[in-house]
Amino acid sequence: MLEFLTGMANYTDKRMAQLIEEILSLKQRINELELSLEVFQKESVQKRDLLETSRDYLQTVIDNIYDPTLVIDREYRIVFANKMVKEMAGGIDPVKAGLFCYKVSHHNDKPCIGRKDPCPLRKILKTRSPVTVTHTHYDSANNKILVEIVASPILDRTGEVAYMIESCRDISERMRMERELYESEMRYRSLFEQSSDAILMLEAEGPGAGNIMSANKAACKMHGYTEKEMLRLSLFDLATPEFAGKAAGSIRRLLAGGSLQMEVMHRKKDGTVFPVDVSSTLVKTGEKNMILVIDRDISERRRMEEERKMLIKELERISETDGLTGLLNRQRLDKRLNEEINRANRYREPLSLIMFDIDNFKKINDTFGHVVGDKVLQESAVIVKETIRITDLAGRFGGDEFVLILVETKMDVGLQVAERLRAAIEQAKIPLKKNRTVGFTISAGICQYDRRMKSARDFISRADKALYEAKKTGHNRVCKA
Repeated sequence: MLEFLTGMANYTDKRMAQLIEEILSLKQRINELELSLEVFQKESVQKRDLLETSRDYLQTVIDNIYDPTLVIDREYRIVFANKMVKEMAGGIDPVKAGLFCYKVSHHNDKPCIGRKDPCPLRKILKTRSPVTVTHTHYDSANNKILVEIVASPILDRTGEVAYMIESCRDISERMRMERELYESEMRYRSLFEQSSDAILMLEAEGPGAGNIMSANKAACKMHGYTEKEMLRLSLFDLATPEFAGKAAGSIRRLLAGGSLQMEVMHRKKDGTVFPVDVSSTLVKTGEKNMILVIDRDISERRRMEEERKMLIKELERISETDGLTGLLNRQRLDKRLNEEINRANRYREPLSLIMFDIDNFKKINDTFGHVVGDKVLQESAVIVKETIRITDLAGRFGGDEFVLILVETKMDVGLQVAERLRAAIEQAKIPLKKNRTVGFTISAGICQYDRRMKSARDFISRADKALYEAKKTGHNRVCKA
């Protein structure tokens, strides 16, 4: 028993020693961890201070950029802005207020859509490439400002767009800034390179007049050349042959007058020809005269001008056309008849006129309704167009009456035209419900212009009398005056 107790005591002493050793080791580890934690905390504070310093530095740099500059997340929320943006927002910090770009710039409650104000963020999310768009912004006083937005994506580690940074420039001030830029090329070289307009500096005098001395990135991009290639060219190389021949005269006028603006055609490296609005100004750099050229591709403007011309032409057509039949309306018909009478008098050429109306048209309307009546008028107009020549004229005189002006046509030929028209209309059928159809006929009067007639009204009156005779003698016939 004594031996057992002695053994237990020895075991307990050893175990106690082990525990004490483990406790001392654990305490040492805790001390090491506390020391590491203290170092980590100090480093964290240092890094946080460095981060805050860097952010303050970045904010100071961005605040000194003249153009409103901001960073937007994928949800259009402003996450970074310089002081110019804050001025646009009426002194409010848009980041702290959690404002969206469209609220600050457009005073809207939703993102921009449509061609008028294309959203740069939408384009960047699709292409992940820089974009340039034109927008109408509003300042804090709700004044409109036309701006050009230059925007670039900020990608995350996966290559996806996380943010967009954009700079908004007032276009109305840009031209003035560009003129000042070239007064001191060394001072404003960075602005020169960043300009979205194509800008060239040319020699103004001597055997090298017209040679390109410098070209910004936009000019190189517009014409499809590298900067080195552009510097080996001259104004005469960029212009098409038609305008290259006029370039020397333009340089002489610049030397005499100081500035020049014109629209010319330029040719890209790949041979593509495109219209350019050219603004040229004579500037002095030191003791040397240079020509500052600002080129703007106006292909889009030309396209819009063509669309405008087509629209005007269409509006003119509509204003001259009867809406139901597509023939000339009464006003246009009277004008053209007077023109043809004057031409017939001047050149002593024959001129015939056919007037016809639909037989029993009121009965057709009363029996089948005005919709069927309209179809009768429309079908008559179709047959008229198929019957007359392209040089002849046809119009709706009023109600169910039509007038055909047959230029350079004598009575006998006009009678043949009128008879063909009458026969063709007699064969026409207007479909009704339940597979039924309704036919109709016309009565027509024709007369040839006589120089003894005093006016177009007399001419029409003669044809109207012949039409009345056709009606009186049984309908579906042609009578001549």
